[in-house]
Amino acid sequence: PVLPEPPEAGEPLLTPLPARGLKGDFTAVPEYSFGYLNDLVVKAVNASARSFDGAIFSVTMKDIPDAIMSARARGVKTRLIIDEAHVYPRMDTQIKRMIQDGVEIRTLRGTRSYGVMHNKITIHDGELATVGSYNWTFGATFSSHENTIIARHPIYVDGYKRYFDWMWTHARPLSSGPSPEVPTGGYGAPPADPSPVMSLNGQPVPAYVFSPGGGAQEELARLIDACRTSLDAVTYTFSSKPLADAVIRARGRGVRVRFMIDEQRGAEAGLAKYLLDNGVNIKFRGGRNEKGAMHSKYVILDGQILQTGSFNWTVNASANSFENMIFVGDPGAVDAYQRNFNWLFAEAYTPSQDSFDLNGGKTLPD
Repeated sequence: PVLPEPPEAGEPLLTPLPARGLKGDFTAVPEYSFGYLNDLVVKAVNASARSFDGAIFSVTMKDIPDAIMSARARGVKTRLIIDEAHVYPRMDTQIKRMIQDGVEIRTLRGTRSYGVMHNKITIHDGELATVGSYNWTFGATFSSHENTIIARHPIYVDGYKRYFDWMWTHARPLSSGPSPEVPTGGYGAPPADPSPVMSLNGQPVPAYVFSPGGGAQEELARLIDACRTSLDAVTYTFSSKPLADAVIRARGRGVRVRFMIDEQRGAEAGLAKYLLDNGVNIKFRGGRNEKGAMHSKYVILDGQILQTGSFNWTVNASANSFENMIFVGDPGAVDAYQRNFNWLFAEAYTPSQDSFDLNGGKTLPD
């Protein structure tokens, strides 16, 4: 496909460009949010005039499915990729509603027995994409800490569109039933940013990195190694030794490191204890209430580059699951996420050695 021209120097990558033909009015959709994320997605779907493409891990709330069905009824082309385990052996209720309404749905599994389709992506009219940690569930909406960012520049939207189309070719129509197990690498390599326009201390920063097979943990470790002043990171689950070692290296060269993880998953993570034992400033944080989780996964590098998306710091997320990372240099977005991190970290707590229970905790994707 023909790729868009890179933006001029200094052009914010989240700024919308002039309209390219008929499209919906997305001016009511905020640039990023940490709450009311169901309303954000509904606004984007309601504004869609031509097409809606989505890839979502889990759906239990009805408001976004209602908006998708309304979009289909007014002539919007609707396509949705769902994690296979939410359809087989038992189909979730909201997915069944959309299928019965005529929304085109395919299922997708990751590689090996534990890879999943873990993305939370929507693409509207080929003009706007929503990206982040937010599943369309009651827990994510009302109980957990989450984030969504909006990308409008063609570099992002076209990249995510290529990724969606790549996933769609591998996803299975319902008439084909569930997929047999796929070996690691069985889907080939996902689309990649062909010509990064951002940089961090001389290191190129891609606009996006996709999984499985896109080298996500290696790319993030490379950029952590490029940090000179500060590294703020939050993840829900943690099993990537390359990323843990990159954090420890950053601390060792004088970078101010602050690391945060969900308290339940952190207590089960040997690498969280590994960071603590190596002097990293690590804190545990729960959800908005006792039912929720610290479910955001994002990184702020030197206060200049933000990385967010669905990617947890796990080997599985890099090698076996369908995941995405978006990298953003827009100062307004970076500042908003920095303020969110500062607030979350201030109310988090430092674990003790007794905080960890490393015997038998099983970390699941979410």
